[in-house]
Amino acid sequence: METLTENVQDQEGLERRARVFAALSDPNRLRIVELLIDHDEICGKDAAEALGISLSLYSHHAKALRQAGVIVQEKRGQTGYCSLDRELLDEALNVLNRCPYPPENDHRACPGCRDAF
Repeated sequence: METLTENVQDQEGLERRARVFAALSDPNRLRIVELLIDHDEICGKDAAEALGISLSLYSHHAKALRQAGVIVQEKRGQTGYCSLDRELLDEALNVLNRCPYPPENDHRACPGCRDAF
């Protein structure tokens, strides 16, 4: 059985997840992520237009998301294209679904385990 100390030993992972959640705490940033969920990549101009915000406001929020590692930007010519780092998002969100109970428990009632049955 894991001890409380073992649950929080991954300090680097903890800090990475904290940056992700901090970046997602802004409604505009969350809207950008939700837009990118449906697109492999999108240029800033198209994203700003789809979200109904200015390009400069989009750029401000995209920078914060890039710094947190949530999105990746690739420049082609003068245009920057953004995509999600889905692996990082999955890592951060899966921690929230981790089952808090020991393996010997009946997990049919666990929110994170319910889909396994």
